[in-house]
Amino acid sequence: MKFFHFAVMALLLSIGIACSDPTLVGGALLEQDQADVDFTDTLSVNFRTAERTSVRTFSSFVSSQLNSFLLGNYNDAYFGRSHSSIFAQVYPEAFNVDFSGYEFDSIVLILPYDMGGIYGKLDETYGIEVVALAESLSNDQDYFSDQTVAVDESKILGSTQFTPNLDSLVFFDYVGDDEIDTLFFPHLRIKLSDDFGQELLGLDTTYYEDDSLFLDYFKGIQLRPITENGGMLSFDLASSRAGIHLFLRDEDDQPQQFLFDFDVNQTVRFAHFEHDYSTGSVATFLQNDGKGDSLFFVQGMSGLEAIVEIPYAEKLAGLVVNKAELVFYAADIGQDTANYPNIEQLIISSEDEDGELVVVEDIAILASNGLSLANFFGGIPVEASNAPIVYRMNLSAYFQRMIDGEANGEKLYITPLRKAENAARSIFYGTDHPQYYPRLNLTFTRL
Repeated sequence: MKFFHFAVMALLLSIGIACSDPTLVGGALLEQDQADVDFTDTLSVNFRTAERTSVRTFSSFVSSQLNSFLLGNYNDAYFGRSHSSIFAQVYPEAFNVDFSGYEFDSIVLILPYDMGGIYGKLDETYGIEVVALAESLSNDQDYFSDQTVAVDESKILGSTQFTPNLDSLVFFDYVGDDEIDTLFFPHLRIKLSDDFGQELLGLDTTYYEDDSLFLDYFKGIQLRPITENGGMLSFDLASSRAGIHLFLRDEDDQPQQFLFDFDVNQTVRFAHFEHDYSTGSVATFLQNDGKGDSLFFVQGMSGLEAIVEIPYAEKLAGLVVNKAELVFYAADIGQDTANYPNIEQLIISSEDEDGELVVVEDIAILASNGLSLANFFGGIPVEASNAPIVYRMNLSAYFQRMIDGEANGEKLYITPLRKAENAARSIFYGTDHPQYYPRLNLTFTRL
């Protein structure tokens, strides 16, 4: 196994590092009379694939909540099976309403597509079922992707099978006073049972006077896939059009509607993920303790992550980092990249004292200043001539802290950006590849 370990004792006796011969263990060291600024790409960088138990998919803080939610039962030849369902409350758009005198017309669940979150093959028949919850949710607590709540299997509210159509479809918005807005946006419509619509229409008015009474009565819905497919759908539940639309006719026989929406300030919406790697080729790597000698794997949802280990950084004490760039290459092993493109944006994080992942300073600084992650940090797939797709990540600030003994380089985690909303996956060459092995490019100054 080729990890390109540098010679620790040599570093202790030397002033700098060079990369004149990458076949040397750690590379040749700078001579005293060489320039103060130099470069090496021979530092130890170890990779392995790791499983994560769960990710948070609902936060009591609105700013940390998801906007888009994955839904599907997705079978992947490399990563095995990934399953995602959605648990969500709905909330009346207005209270103190009185439906007396109105007649029921129909009831439809509208799910706007999140175009950027859909992944995989779409030219297949997908199936979704809507079932009522039997257990209340609380927006005062966080929910994680390994959690579920009870459902009432006797109350299937609706189901549909369809081939996804991502074109903009017409939607008629009955805004009152006999006015109708005609809108166009990509969405899925699921007709719900007439009995359920009549039930909501006939509810005692007290349920529409107090939000807690309504949420106690109707606890919410689960959206679950009922087909196995080669892709994962994504829905924008933060859209103002998302929710259960109750269509009515007033006393003058004019069409009206009432919306039960996924109000981000009032309702709980969380995704439940399950992964079964046994049916994918990745299983062999996980059985070998996730070793990344030949390949390592990264996936969205609560899926696989790459653990990066950069040992011995503290032995470089006294060096000033000009730039530290982690470089690794997407493996070309015959994947269908047309339907399953590489992850669009990767980030790197470390664990805090509570075991939560926190992005490295190089990302946090950019975010606090509103700067482009792709332009200043990297982590995006870049085409190269006569070479595989390459990812580069700027770790300069964090690596300087590692050198100074202020940060731990034993475990860094490579994950997709907004992991819980992302179904994409990538496979990368590992440390045994003779040419495209991952490396840390370090430009530094000797003090």
